Amino acid sequence: MTIDSANLITLITTARRDLLATARATDPHLTPDGLRARQRAEVEAIRARLLDAMPAEPAATPDRQPVLDALAPATADDIARVQHEQAKVSALLAAGRLLPEVIATASRDRLAAILDSAETSPEVLEARDPASVLGALHEMIWGRLVQVDDAAQAIVAAEEATTPARAWRSILEGVATAGSIPFEGRVLLNRADPAVLGLLDDGDAEAVPGPSGNLIESMMDGLDRVPVDA
Repeated sequence: MTIDSANLITLITTARRDLLATARATDPHLTPDGLRARQRAEVEAIRARLLDAMPAEPAATPDRQPVLDALAPATADDIARVQHEQAKVSALLAAGRLLPEVIATASRDRLAAILDSAETSPEVLEARDPASVLGALHEMIWGRLVQVDDAAQAIVAAEEATTPARAWRSILEGVATAGSIPFEGRVLLNRADPAVLGLLDDGDAEAVPGPSGNLIESMMDGLDRVPVDA
């Protein structure tokens, strides 16, 4: 699916500019309830434009687990290789190397050995939060695996293919619901194309200068808090 980033940037910055104008609006001929009703109508129109431009939701994110499962020793030869690598890893750690350093240069067989023993490693067993440390180790192992394993590289390529759509969906939904560009969307867009994120930031800074965004968020929150028939 082709995404027109330039068009979406224009749409989002225009929406933010319009939301700011709506938040600043006053009318001496309207009661507070009347003004709020007008603001609500304008916000709903802006929301509709944003949501209509939402890219199609990508297929489910590719599953890394089968690739990690494939590292598990399945034959007697596999077990022997893993045990051999585990002995080498133990020797490196005893000599003062840190586990992240070992992972950073590990071969596929060595990663299999580290993954196999990660749950019972001192780093995990001695941690205050073993689950968190184990998760971090798995991420480090995966980060190295994508450099040495074709199947892991294919998963990453499939993940990256969905990143632009996920980024714009997050950003459009964030502006439509809360009036602001969400952090998650910014992170995803930066991963997809940092230059496009820079263009979005430049356009948004011009549309909503300085702390003006607080007015938008305050208005959106206030409208959501007050029932439609209030």
